[in-house]
Amino acid sequence: MQIRVEGQRDFCFISPSCPCSDRAAYSVRIWRVLGWIGKLFGERTAAQKSRDNPVIEAAVQASARVYDRIRLREFIDEARRSELARALYLEINRICNTAQPETVCREELVRAVLELASYQVLVIPPSPEEDPTRMRGQPGVTGELRPGIVELCARDDDLRSAVYGRTESREFAGLFAVIERLYWETCWRAGTLNATRIALGDGGDGRDWYDAFVHAACVTLEHKYRWELEMPSAFDEAVAREAANAYAVFTDIVISGSTDPAQEWRDFCAGSSVPMPVFSE
Repeated sequence: MQIRVEGQRDFCFISPSCPCSDRAAYSVRIWRVLGWIGKLFGERTAAQKSRDNPVIEAAVQASARVYDRIRLREFIDEARRSELARALYLEINRICNTAQPETVCREELVRAVLELASYQVLVIPPSPEEDPTRMRGQPGVTGELRPGIVELCARDDDLRSAVYGRTESREFAGLFAVIERLYWETCWRAGTLNATRIALGDGGDGRDWYDAFVHAACVTLEHKYRWELEMPSAFDEAVAREAANAYAVFTDIVISGSTDPAQEWRDFCAGSSVPMPVFSE
């Protein structure tokens, strides 16, 4: 979304790495843009206050980096990107102006990650095709669900509600196109909310637990979809029930406000046979 500021070149709200922006003047320009968005949406007071809010500044800049890193631009046009950018800014601003921003941000992050996982496990292709999410192969995440998309959209109420309203197609290609776009859109939102969480100081002892949470959510959604498709568990039969229950607990730990959900979850699973994920630095 390019905004023309008098006397300056066009500024790209989304990406500080865009050729149209001057990194040296990035911080000054972005607050002018935020003020413009605030007036456009009738939130001028909040937008003005946000200029002095380092949390909002950090979250918006991190959101731009998330967008640069993911493949969303391949699936949406400029108008949709601008629409999503405005919605993200308003959501960040709303969270930061609540009485308990850390709690509100956690709640929104949980909703976003569970929605993300509901698409992610369907986007992941079977081996040996390249996995754009880099999650395949972690415990409980197989890449085996994509062929069942048509049946899942018909059976799963949440998925059907999200997908059928966006396409008239009931064939695989049309349904998958919607799911893939929704995945990348939700990836941007979840990544932005995670950045907001960190900017609010909700980061534990410097160890980030976002990837572990996304993995746990993917395990939970894959387990649900497999049950609906009458497929066997992604875990060995001996640990299938224990593992599915254990990974579902991760969400409860996040909601509880734990300062380090990943470590608390590992402590919860200590002594069990639940397979543990491994994430590269």
